[in-house]
Amino acid sequence: MTGKRIVLTADRSLMTNYRGNFLYGFIACGPYELIPEWVFDKVFCPSVETDPVTGEAKVAQCGLRRIEGALLKEYKRDDVFIAQPDVLDKAIGPDTKVVGINVMDPLGMAPVTTTMSPEMLSYVAMKFKRMCAKIIQLKKQYKFKVLVGGNGAWELAKPDRMRIHGLDTVVVGEADELALDIFKDAENGDIPELLHTFVRTIDNIPEITGPTVNSLIEAMRGCGRGCDFCDVNKRSKKDFPLERLQREAKINLDYGFDSIWLQSDEMLLYGCDSKDFQPNKDAILELWKGLKSSGARFVGTTHMTLSAVTADPDLIQKMSNINGMSNSKWLSTNLGVETVSPRLVKKHLGVKTKPFQPEEWGSVVREGCRILNENHWFPALTLIIGWPDETPEDTQYTIELVEDLSSWKMKGLLAPLLYQDYSEKNSMHFGNLNESQFTLFWRCWENNLRVINDIIPIIVRNKSFGPMMKVFMAMLIKAGTWAIMRYLRGICKELFDQTPDDIISKYTKKSITMTIKS
Repeated sequence: MTGKRIVLTADRSLMTNYRGNFLYGFIACGPYELIPEWVFDKVFCPSVETDPVTGEAKVAQCGLRRIEGALLKEYKRDDVFIAQPDVLDKAIGPDTKVVGINVMDPLGMAPVTTTMSPEMLSYVAMKFKRMCAKIIQLKKQYKFKVLVGGNGAWELAKPDRMRIHGLDTVVVGEADELALDIFKDAENGDIPELLHTFVRTIDNIPEITGPTVNSLIEAMRGCGRGCDFCDVNKRSKKDFPLERLQREAKINLDYGFDSIWLQSDEMLLYGCDSKDFQPNKDAILELWKGLKSSGARFVGTTHMTLSAVTADPDLIQKMSNINGMSNSKWLSTNLGVETVSPRLVKKHLGVKTKPFQPEEWGSVVREGCRILNENHWFPALTLIIGWPDETPEDTQYTIELVEDLSSWKMKGLLAPLLYQDYSEKNSMHFGNLNESQFTLFWRCWENNLRVINDIIPIIVRNKSFGPMMKVFMAMLIKAGTWAIMRYLRGICKELFDQTPDDIISKYTKKSITMTIKS
């Protein structure tokens, strides 16, 4: 085989539909040493459909599809090829000029991965390293250029990391608008090692031309909330019109997906031009109805914000009604809490609390979770531990939030994440935890152990699973949760030479009150 002129790919941890459930993506953030590879490859994250002869991936990340769409404006269809990473040698040959790689967390430096795989190689990092080793060997033989872009490209933007992984250029930011020029320059050998790119208008973002992982399409890009720890904040908010989204949804539904998932950085800001960040109910409901009427069984979304949920409970109820959600049909979504310390909220969370005040954030989070549960949404809440300027008093606010959510038996996951600094100077590590931060970690995972039976039906809900596989997966999920609790017990012994019960007893509401009185 002579090879395709342009080959696009991503590491194997991204080339999967995650059994139809994005929560399985967290498995890729787990430690490679502790999870047998066959469990990852066969049970949780089997490969996307792949042509056995050509190595073509029939399904790919939305980001790769965007680049593909940009290149097809001038390149011939046969010149641009999306390859499954395990069989790159089927697509790459003497005629290959450029290989483009999409990355999410290539070195395992993102908050979820550093938290789930401390001091260990994660699956996402292992799969990326293995793919790069193969590309390096093919590059020695065929002399093509290697470009990398995507949300995790910043991790590779250092000369030594580029050299180790065989990379010629790292593109940080939104490459859609300049993709055609970047790949042409790479073919001509005239391209810098590092590029920072942004999209000016939504019209410059190409439409997808093929099905995407888990039927995920972008509803909007950017956020506008202004949190200082979030890279998304660098992008201006752009909403994709319904007609365009219906066209992209049809590509996925025609392929065989039965639902549509909307990628967003803040779904409930879709169509919003309010300075107070009040949700645009009409625009969101029109979007939900328009996509549901395209033939989707339901419409899901990756991210919401609790301030928007609390600002318009009726909107959440109507979205649930459109989906036909009920006690037997729940959907999950991600929401960032980060902290409820008023001081840290004011300093770090921008306008995340609008239309409410920073001082109200704790009560907004509590009310938002109640609204979501009442309308059959299962929230996955992220909390950040180890802010550079965090004090035990700051952490206590969030500990009490977690205790409150657990006390009224909220159905939802709590994901405590170690603070990660893009400059890599102030990142948090388990060895730096103080007692209050450990208590917050422990309380979160106590909650997750409590709700495990609630979430298992959501996680294993898949037509490809038989009864025995569902039982097996339920056992794996429970075993993983227990393993995390065991790990935290070990951390507690190592750091404080005490048991978790000894530590957390100091930070309950009751003990805090007694300490103040005494």
